[in-house]
Amino acid sequence: MTVAELRVATIDPGGVAIDSARPAVVDVLFDGEWVWSFQAERDTRKVLRRTVHHYAPWPECLLPYLHGTGHVTVRERSSERTLFDGDYAFDSSDARVRIADGQGRALIVDKAGELQCAFAERGQATVDALLDAVEDVLARLTGAGVDAFLAYGGLLGAVRDGAFIPHDSDADVAYLSTHNAPVDVARESFALERVMIEAGYWTWRFSAADFKVIVPDPEGGRAIDVFAGFVVEDVFYLLPEVASETFRTDMILPLGEVELHGRYITAPADPEALLEITYGPHWRIPDPSFKFEAPQWVRHRLTGWLRGNNGNHDHWWSFYFGQSNETVPIEPSPFARWVNDREPLGSAIVDIGTGTGRDALWFARQDRDVLGLDYIPAATERAGNIARAEELPARFRTLNLYDIRQVLALGADLAHQSETPVLYGRFLIHALEDAGRLNLWRIANMSLRRGGKFYLEFRTGLDENAEHEFGEHFRRYLEPDAVIAEIEASGGQIEHCEAGHGLAVYKQEDPHVCRLVATWKR
Repeated sequence: MTVAELRVATIDPGGVAIDSARPAVVDVLFDGEWVWSFQAERDTRKVLRRTVHHYAPWPECLLPYLHGTGHVTVRERSSERTLFDGDYAFDSSDARVRIADGQGRALIVDKAGELQCAFAERGQATVDALLDAVEDVLARLTGAGVDAFLAYGGLLGAVRDGAFIPHDSDADVAYLSTHNAPVDVARESFALERVMIEAGYWTWRFSAADFKVIVPDPEGGRAIDVFAGFVVEDVFYLLPEVASETFRTDMILPLGEVELHGRYITAPADPEALLEITYGPHWRIPDPSFKFEAPQWVRHRLTGWLRGNNGNHDHWWSFYFGQSNETVPIEPSPFARWVNDREPLGSAIVDIGTGTGRDALWFARQDRDVLGLDYIPAATERAGNIARAEELPARFRTLNLYDIRQVLALGADLAHQSETPVLYGRFLIHALEDAGRLNLWRIANMSLRRGGKFYLEFRTGLDENAEHEFGEHFRRYLEPDAVIAEIEASGGQIEHCEAGHGLAVYKQEDPHVCRLVATWKR
């Protein structure tokens, strides 16, 4: 395709190129609306186009939207000098590019490289609901015995402008732990998460010292991240990426307040000092391209102490916050119909890896009690809203198969149900790393000892080189014999096995899959 050029920037279907790394921050707009920013030196690679250019690939989350023609503006943030401005045809489609969600609200690429509906597009009712929740979460954390305060983007927006940052999309709170051993910090964080769960919130855990509280609101839900701060050997750590050897306790204690949208919210004693530790000396200058760049020793310590339980988080988080509700079919899968025909009416179903809930909701419409479990809260929240609207016998909640605490809790809960459930996992195990798959067998071993079956469908090695409707991302193409060996090693037995094409046809894709039915009896 011919590359459109104007002044010192060019664009093409793969990304944006500028002729110099000197513009520190570059903004990209569609139809005059800011969508994405990048740092020219940090986020580009050098390419030869007559002369050397610095090339920034489009963020992966934007690619599904870049079809047809769009009006693109590229500008240098500091000077607002325009580097490119005009229509560009990404392909031969007649469509107009529109970076928006299903409700028509503009989306932006956040600091994590994910599409979000920013505060600038949110109504006042949503802002008020989030502020209510921030005050409630802070009060509950304080009531649980920690010194909790507004942090990160919410604190930054409050100190700079008295409002949420327009291009931000959630709120953050933190607390200063009195513990100096990471294992005690982790135990405390799990205890605080239980406080939120008992208060009726949904949660999603990032590591052993930070978790997300899901807040329903009039426009689909927001989140409040809860981060631990603690000191080990005179170094202050604030999850997820901050470390400081110049920290003083009086930067945080005694707690004070900042004004945010007309409310007074609990904050550090010296918010400016904490913001400098968090964002650096230029924290007062707005920079939507900002990314945390912790030293390697900080990342190694925090990973070794507190992380390691979030396999493949990035793909699924952006998938379920993106277009999955428009692209994933709503009708039940052939596998769901096959399982429904094999199980007696009234059997309860536990759908592990429920995704958008298409199969779980259909099972509920067949008068089955259903528990849908998924890694990403956006998925379970959406499915739960549908179930409530239709008054279906279905519940949805998050499950992290890499978190042994959640795995053991679920296995124990299912083992003590009055009726043994049917476990269901469609296209689940090929999306798991080894640790998650082995924890899945642990759940089955715990919960199916009194009967019940586990129905599984997954892609095999013969599907690895085929084209896939939902593109390429992490998949572990598994050989049936290897899966059977794992199940038998965990105490299970195989009652049914078949593999081939024609079992999971979707549009132009006819993957090679395996279906297994396993039991774990005494």
